[in-house]
Amino acid sequence: MQFNSPRLRRSLGLGLIALGISACGFKDKIAHGGTDGGAAPEDVDQKSEATVTEAELAAFKAPADSSLTPEQIDHYLRTSLTQFDVIRAEAPRLHQQVADMEKRGKDGGVLSGLRNVAEGMGAMAHWGDLIGGSYVRSARTLHYNPAEMEYVRERMVAISGHLMMKPAQSMGASFRQQAEAMKGQPGVTQQQIDEMLKQADEMDANMKPSPALQQNLNALKQARPNVTDAMWTQIGFATGGMGLVALSNLGDPADTASTRKLNEFRTLYTDALNNRVSRGLEDKPAGSN
Repeated sequence: MQFNSPRLRRSLGLGLIALGISACGFKDKIAHGGTDGGAAPEDVDQKSEATVTEAELAAFKAPADSSLTPEQIDHYLRTSLTQFDVIRAEAPRLHQQVADMEKRGKDGGVLSGLRNVAEGMGAMAHWGDLIGGSYVRSARTLHYNPAEMEYVRERMVAISGHLMMKPAQSMGASFRQQAEAMKGQPGVTQQQIDEMLKQADEMDANMKPSPALQQNLNALKQARPNVTDAMWTQIGFATGGMGLVALSNLGDPADTASTRKLNEFRTLYTDALNNRVSRGLEDKPAGSN
């Protein structure tokens, strides 16, 4: 069995991280008041539990109103930054492992094939543990409860989904305008107009955030007033490394677009932590380009 296919490189998602980020030369240390935030990758214990422990679950009780605090948002951003750097630091070793497997695959032979099968499974398991466990381990390193940080991450995903649909919030008003314009038109009945107005009301109701979601949107503005909705949308998407997983071509060194996007994610986290607007992610008035 040979492991020199592009599919393996993509599935492991290693080449881009090794080639695209290692040159950046970040040297992060635990610095709660610094400009970068997070902890150094070497400070994160990769042998600790990759999932939240029972003790950690018991130590955190989620509020009944599903709310977030400014402090939790700060901790979430620092945890995500640390996770990003842990993945970056581990990637070169895993990438080398894949390169070695590809070389053995070209040489051929039963023993080389069997070794590649074993190492390929090990590398994929390591990659899965790294993506899944680095967020939890990063939270522990920063002395945050991983159960609480997972709670925050879930709310950030919900916020991102809501903000992503925000452009659709104008559809209700558009339907109302169309209904008004159709009044008195030949062949248009009042029943048709009433149906359009009903649909407009339903759209508005579906787009309106729940009280809990609105409360958390307000918390974001309180914690980081300069961070735009466009930034929070991207941050929620990439939260806890999910954005890394969603980039299907991470393992292709020639995929410069993914390399650029990965670097943009880290800049985004850092900008949000420091309450500044990321270039190109300024909120724009409706209808502007």
